[in-house]
Amino acid sequence: MKTSKTKNNHYTWGEKCSGWHLVKSDHLSIIEERMPPHTEEVKHYHHFAEQFFYVIDGIATFEFEDQTIDVHEREGIRILPQITHQVKNIHDSDLEFLVISTPSTVGDRIEAPFTTGAEINYNGKKFKSVSNTENGEVSSKTIFHYHQKQNIIWATYGGGEILFGTLSGRIEEGKLIFTYQHQNLAGDFKTGKCESTPEIINDILFLKEKWEWTCDDFSKGESMLKEILS
Repeated sequence: MKTSKTKNNHYTWGEKCSGWHLVKSDHLSIIEERMPPHTEEVKHYHHFAEQFFYVIDGIATFEFEDQTIDVHEREGIRILPQITHQVKNIHDSDLEFLVISTPSTVGDRIEAPFTTGAEINYNGKKFKSVSNTENGEVSSKTIFHYHQKQNIIWATYGGGEILFGTLSGRIEEGKLIFTYQHQNLAGDFKTGKCESTPEIINDILFLKEKWEWTCDDFSKGESMLKEILS
């Protein structure tokens, strides 16, 4: 379907910067943007969206955590998810560029200043248990596969005495609050709730858990998960 810049797809942002939505869907976003001289966007990152910026006119200056890159007319730059970045127009003429995002960045933008909870992105991380109280069923053979979208978390897990399980919850002030359920090898269904506090020890992420069964004897316990890095 043919598209172009119109009043209907125009919006403004930042310091008199303009954007035109050329394609807008959950899976793909294409925007033409214009930044006046000496303007900049807020430093940010995206949990899920991958982006490609293509400069039509001017010079775009991209600042990352460890480097600054100038992208000139008819050049482009790819930015992967979870990479903190900021685009600036430090020159005396307008900057025009296309930004292509997949999926859409709606609801997927974390802006500076970053909070402690936002600094840890659990999406795609794997964990295994390194300790658990005797009334728990998770063991070192149980592997957790975590996912995250904004402050929503969920995971699947299995291994050892657990045939299959799921957890679902949210992040509150850096802590993970969730409920869980699983089926063990004996065919029993178990449910519970948990609060996990992240700790970084020797550059490795651990989750210190306080959990409680919501079935059977309703007993409580504590466990520790360690991130699997390879």
